[in-house]
Amino acid sequence: MPRRRTHPVQSAILLLLTAAIFAADAFTRLDTAIAVMYVVVLLLASPVWPRRYTLALGAACVLLTMGAYVVAHGLRVVPSSAGRALVSIAAIAITTWLVIQRRQATDRLRQREQALRRSQAFLAGAQRLTRTGSFGIRVPDGAMVWSEEAARIFGYPGGEAPDMDRVLAHTLPEDRPLVMAALRRTLACEGHIDVAHRLLLPDGTVRHVHVLAEASYDADGRCEYLGAVTDVTARVEAEQQLHASHVQLAHAARVSMLGELAASVAHEVNQPLTAIVANAQAGRRWLGRAQPDIGEALAALDGIVQASERAGQVIRRIRALARRTEPEHVALDLNALVQDTVELLQRELDRRPLALRVELAPGLPPVMGDRIELQQVLINLVMNALQAMDGLPNNALELRTRQDDGMARVSVRDSGPGIADADGARLFEPFFSTKADGMGLGLPICRSIVARHGGRIAARSTPPGSTFSVELPIHQEAPIHEQQSDALP
Repeated sequence: MPRRRTHPVQSAILLLLTAAIFAADAFTRLDTAIAVMYVVVLLLASPVWPRRYTLALGAACVLLTMGAYVVAHGLRVVPSSAGRALVSIAAIAITTWLVIQRRQATDRLRQREQALRRSQAFLAGAQRLTRTGSFGIRVPDGAMVWSEEAARIFGYPGGEAPDMDRVLAHTLPEDRPLVMAALRRTLACEGHIDVAHRLLLPDGTVRHVHVLAEASYDADGRCEYLGAVTDVTARVEAEQQLHASHVQLAHAARVSMLGELAASVAHEVNQPLTAIVANAQAGRRWLGRAQPDIGEALAALDGIVQASERAGQVIRRIRALARRTEPEHVALDLNALVQDTVELLQRELDRRPLALRVELAPGLPPVMGDRIELQQVLINLVMNALQAMDGLPNNALELRTRQDDGMARVSVRDSGPGIADADGARLFEPFFSTKADGMGLGLPICRSIVARHGGRIAARSTPPGSTFSVELPIHQEAPIHEQQSDALP
């Protein structure tokens, strides 16, 4: 605590006043308790002098009172004068004690005020550093208070009085129904509040905020919400940039994979083209006869249409894999996705001596995900399995789907050399590969795709080969009444 500053002029006046009281008490015949005036000196000295000086002044006043009595009366006991002296000494002692107690109380209060100011400064600094403001909402009238950082986050000066109109004024219009729904829950004191929404500031800046609040109750049972609002714009933008990087990396991996499958792609396209040419030639022959066979010619035309549609489907699948688009999560039939992947890789499967087994669980519920990204995962796992079995005899590949504990699982099992113990923990690390020419990005990309879908991917040795399993959450349709309540503003 800083030292109390002394005031020389006031101190001199107090000393002169003390001397004057002593002179009046010692050298005049006034029949009054002049020494009681020392109480005034003590009271005047209290705000000017430090505590030890005040204590010394009180002791000095007591000694001066006794000295004045001796000067005026000697060592004789004069009852009236002695009584007045004792009263004065008692008043001085009591006043000194009260002044000291008051000084101590004042010092403690000042220390608490300084500690409070330091705490407030530390809290304000911490809120600025963490971009987190605090607020309170009283129920049921909705009266609000907030910290300076909370006001800054919402785009207002620190001294601006808060209310919900100001909050909603800077809330992005698309997010206002969400904020209003949270406010209704708050005013009804309906438990924990956890809302993430966006702000549109006057300068056009969009700010992402996360609001958390908990209800508290006083002794009378009145409800009040205490909460925190955090500016998470930097985190959201970083997540968006990371997401964009994942999308770009996954696209690059698909394009690279299509390069590896160029022969299979050409074969898939060549088959319907060959059928188109054969049907066209057959149609010309049927129409070129002396007696044209219209029925056979129409059948050949139907074959051309079917082959064209098949070629179009192949081209659409390839274009979808090659196109870089934002993931679109929809309800997907995992069994159909496995069948489509097998058809796309049919040539790779046909040119290898292996036994293919596909077991699809009947009635498998749909999963929520992006078709292209999940097909990329399956193609990668199947191609890895095929490459692991290259050059080995009696190869077998098994693709299986099933439902297990609220998850849909698809597994790819091969009869290759399996997974070495030293490699098992590193399979999904970036840039780690067991292939001599591998870049080590395929499985890490698969893991990131599956993780973004809320699932998990795992690998294990299943002698004589290995099994890679992908688990995805089953898509649960929300009840109609819940969908309607979510849509309410």
